[in-house]
Amino acid sequence: MIIKPALTAIAAATLIVGLSGCGSSATTAPSTTTAVASPSMSATHTPPGAATSASPSAGRAVLITIKDYKFTVPTSVAPGATVMIMNLDAVNHTFTSVTAGAFNVTAVAGATETFTAPSKPGSYMFKCTFHANMTGALVVK
Repeated sequence: MIIKPALTAIAAATLIVGLSGCGSSATTAPSTTTAVASPSMSATHTPPGAATSASPSAGRAVLITIKDYKFTVPTSVAPGATVMIMNLDAVNHTFTSVTAGAFNVTAVAGATETFTAPSKPGSYMFKCTFHANMTGALVVK
């Protein structure tokens, strides 16, 4: 089989352009511009497709996903851990603690938000204020 040089160059250029949008790896947690969500914690927002990197002092981030109007939450998080909320739905949700002031983050459709977990160990019940059936617990220990 003979591969024509012009086609090989086009295929290579297409691959490079396609890969250039990646901008992140599985081990790098995105960081974002800061927006204060409540007096006791801060939240950040990453627009879809933004290339970002984690702050070195943040440590390894914990991921919570929202998909099909359901939260997927880790078994527990460390006090003060960086928590990322990835909203895979086409609508906005909130990640709001039932305990006033613990955390309240708006998870924009298709984007990733981050916040700092409470520093006090415990079980924090949460809900989506837009969708009453979306509830759960964030265990800090």
